Amino acid sequence: MTAPRFRHAFESLVLAALFVGAFRSLGMLGGWVEVLCALALPLALCEAAFRGRGFGWLWLGPTLGMALGYAWVPAVMETKGGLPHLASLGVGLLFWSYEGLGLALVAWIGFRLLKRGPWAAACGTALAWLLWERFAFHIYDWSWGSAFGALPFLARSAAFLPSPFLGALAWGAGALAASGLVQDRPRRLSAPIAAFGLMALLGIAWFLLPRGPEHRLDVLMIQPNFPVGERFPGMAARAWAQTDAALANHHLPRADAPLLLLWPESSVLGQDHRGAQPGLHQEAERRQLAWLFGTEGGPFNLIRGEAPGRPSFLQAKVVPMWFGERNPGPPALRRFLDRQMGILSQEPGALVAEAFRVPSPTGDIRIHSLICSEALLPERSREGLGLSQADLLTNHTNDGWFDLSPATRLHGAQIRLRAAELGVPLLRSTLSGMSGVYREDGSGQLWGAPLTRAEYAFSLAWRPIRTPARSGAWVLFLGGFLLVATGVLAWRSR
Repeated sequence: MTAPRFRHAFESLVLAALFVGAFRSLGMLGGWVEVLCALALPLALCEAAFRGRGFGWLWLGPTLGMALGYAWVPAVMETKGGLPHLASLGVGLLFWSYEGLGLALVAWIGFRLLKRGPWAAACGTALAWLLWERFAFHIYDWSWGSAFGALPFLARSAAFLPSPFLGALAWGAGALAASGLVQDRPRRLSAPIAAFGLMALLGIAWFLLPRGPEHRLDVLMIQPNFPVGERFPGMAARAWAQTDAALANHHLPRADAPLLLLWPESSVLGQDHRGAQPGLHQEAERRQLAWLFGTEGGPFNLIRGEAPGRPSFLQAKVVPMWFGERNPGPPALRRFLDRQMGILSQEPGALVAEAFRVPSPTGDIRIHSLICSEALLPERSREGLGLSQADLLTNHTNDGWFDLSPATRLHGAQIRLRAAELGVPLLRSTLSGMSGVYREDGSGQLWGAPLTRAEYAFSLAWRPIRTPARSGAWVLFLGGFLLVATGVLAWRSR
């Protein structure tokens, strides 16, 4: 191998290591490794692009990073998707290569805009990242900005800059610093430091945001660890037996606080839970608690809720995950893929305007539920909370599909900023681990380990925060400002 190729190969390994640091080193050094690597990788990749590295070399580093960060994909496709070993490896390679291609394209676009000036390259790179993250096709949605949720004082900045814009900020700052390296303008190297400082300042400004009245709630999460995807008789009875034992052990419900019981996605399968079901309401009323559980009905993945003296709540999954829950394409192609994969594609449900209501001495607590991968989507979460005027978010998920892989922790890390963005806690209830809670102040935790049976009881007190990131108009303004800034800078520099 020639010296330049050896150097380029080494650069690719460094890029891969930075990607792993940003998205697999969860909690390392208190979260600082994630943050620093999420700032360093855009700088390093853009610097390589701006020095004229071939596109293949730009693509190789992020692809290796994806392969290391998501190394569990082939094994899951083999054990849960039923694919042969070589086919599973092929699926993994396609996934890693495609997502790595996006990072390389973003850096290449910055390189093309560098001739228009460093600020045009920075804004163009930030815009390119934003468009790639939010509008390109992704089998598994993920956000660069989620890495900044590792530090609570930075996570609070998501109240002003939602996760996609935090990612765009990191990429724009990296491109500006990279231009300083290649054009010998050392002052531009401070751009990532400035981006970090801006996030920290926004985290301080978070304390000035208006807050609503305080809510108090006891929460009980049941993690039954049922076999993933299996329908068998007595699922509800087994979950109730586990619930009743936990209620007795934790002396719940208490007389002075309402109790919210959460069962995860797919906790009751094999029954159609659409329509009137008086027996379900009686289960909640008899125990004097509010109950949300994951179930199904027809072609829909459902969350159903029951609470004493309140109407039943029903929300279907609005955005089924591609391939895992719904095959893409026109109906004829979808039916063909369903036959080949042995599944029945779910239908997307309509977003309901009504919240699930938990009776409380101070007035009903309004809850909006997100089913599994929906919590990865800032727009879906924002729209649901705004439509229902909710005080609390719940995420019901079934991470048992991913066996003992780190996928359940990665999913948790990717959704944690929804709480800070929308100013309300996010409760994560899983079928087989790891369940947890993310707070509106950027803090949070997951409990236990994958593929475990558990119960978690805790008390929650919070004041909903009216964050700018709740506003669709604010998000459109941010995107429009970035688009106009890129266009003006590129045009003026012609």
